[in-house]
Amino acid sequence: MKQQMELKKTYKELEEELAKISLQLEEATDSIEAIRSGQIDALIVKGENGSQIYTVKSADQTYRMFIEKMNEGALTLNIDGLILYANSRFAEMVALPLSKVIGHPFLQFVPLEYKKVFTESIHNGWQAHNKGEIIITRSDGHCIPLLFSLSTLELDEGMALNMILTDLSLQKEGEQRLKETNEQLLKANSYVERMNDELELKVKERTKDLLISRENFKFLADNIPVIAWTALPDGTINYFNQRFYEYAGVDASEFFMNDWMQVIHPEDRGKTIAQWQHAIKTGQPLDIEYRFKYAPDDSYHWHYGKGLPYKNEEGHIIAWFGTSTDIELQKKELEQKDEFISMVSHELKTPLTSLKGFTQLLMFTTKQDNNNQVDGYLETMNNQINKLTRLIADLLDITKSKAGELQFDNELFDFNELVKEVAGEMQLTTIKHTIAIKLTTTVEINGDRDRIGQVITNLISNAIKYSPAADKIIISTRIENNKIILCVQDFGIGISRLQQPNLYSRFYRVLDTSEAHTFPGMGLGLYISKNIIEKHMGKMWLESEPGKGAKFYFALMIADN
Repeated sequence: MKQQMELKKTYKELEEELAKISLQLEEATDSIEAIRSGQIDALIVKGENGSQIYTVKSADQTYRMFIEKMNEGALTLNIDGLILYANSRFAEMVALPLSKVIGHPFLQFVPLEYKKVFTESIHNGWQAHNKGEIIITRSDGHCIPLLFSLSTLELDEGMALNMILTDLSLQKEGEQRLKETNEQLLKANSYVERMNDELELKVKERTKDLLISRENFKFLADNIPVIAWTALPDGTINYFNQRFYEYAGVDASEFFMNDWMQVIHPEDRGKTIAQWQHAIKTGQPLDIEYRFKYAPDDSYHWHYGKGLPYKNEEGHIIAWFGTSTDIELQKKELEQKDEFISMVSHELKTPLTSLKGFTQLLMFTTKQDNNNQVDGYLETMNNQINKLTRLIADLLDITKSKAGELQFDNELFDFNELVKEVAGEMQLTTIKHTIAIKLTTTVEINGDRDRIGQVITNLISNAIKYSPAADKIIISTRIENNKIILCVQDFGIGISRLQQPNLYSRFYRVLDTSEAHTFPGMGLGLYISKNIIEKHMGKMWLESEPGKGAKFYFALMIADN
């Protein structure tokens, strides 16, 4: 019945009730603002036993304004835990208007799992000053950590509990990040320690291996019959084996590594330094002969020096290793051999000249008798005498070259004309091969025409000899940097890279013993040819691969016009 009567209220009556409620709300808002701003000193709170008036003793407007401007939340609680006062900062913390805060129990903002603990803290706060940490729940359900401080406050109506709340969100986030960072640091530190332990173990193992390797190297180096040395990438000598000190007669404790040139013959020092610096600059192996001091008889012995660069995976030189071998005995034996060859060559030259003269006389006589069979025998005999003559000439050239007595008659001559002349003569010696000539513009050379012709003859002869299955040889020239470069190309057996460095040595044969009989010769032609070209301040080199033939080159300076 009552609901029916309420439903029958007029619009005017409802409008009057709404006006009353609005007025009450406005008055409540004004009251709260007056309390916040310090305009009133009392608050009426309705409780179970009726309404009570609370006033703050000794309160003034300045103090309240200070509380209102604090960054911390400030509360005043009565004995029942109701909020008598709250500043705006606390309202911001819980995301509620002050009208939803003041007059309400503080425990409504405390999560269930923390209510018991905080109730005990409040109880203790009434007894003495108390502080701690607490979690409160905002209106949006978000939890924030707070630091609370509790102290009693005397009001006219009795004691109240004052609470200051500090937001610990940023601090907790910082602590969490710090904790996570510390955990990461601990993991990283653990990893580093583990890696360090493993590295130390590897270093110990490598150091042990290195010491063993070093001792093994030192033992081997000190007991080999040659001088051994090592150097830094810049060429600074940092080690000599025991053989060096014994051979040179110097004290290891008093000898300075940089003084090593003092044991080299004075005449050989300039050449040795120049070649060593060239090797360091280019990274190419050192290959040299020089005289080394021999302490037992205070003389100098010839040595063959070899230095090899040791490179890392990137191709950078990290050390040099070298040896120096005493070749004095071999040098003397070679000198004796050269003397013997020279003597025998001279001794053979006289009877050979007579033999050739009589052969030619017989050839002339038999031609008048028209005895073709004898003519053939004598022609063969004459050819063999010519080969023997050339061989003796080579032997004499090689001994003269070693002694520095090889003679040159320099003159200006047309280079293309010489090439055509030699090629024409060599074409007569072969039926199977065609000698093709591809020459550039002719130039003049200042040198020994016959000696350079001897080099071209040797290169063509070798091309014919070592390309038995081919039918062509190409001779070409080109001009580069004021030099004329000649190339003799064959399509024969080729030469391996392993054999190429020794190709210009005396008596060296490219083929092994099983094939030596197939290609006759003594291995003197290239040695003599290289000497002739170098005497003309030129250069000689080759390009070749097994089974793909070879290209032999030499370059000579063009004469100034």
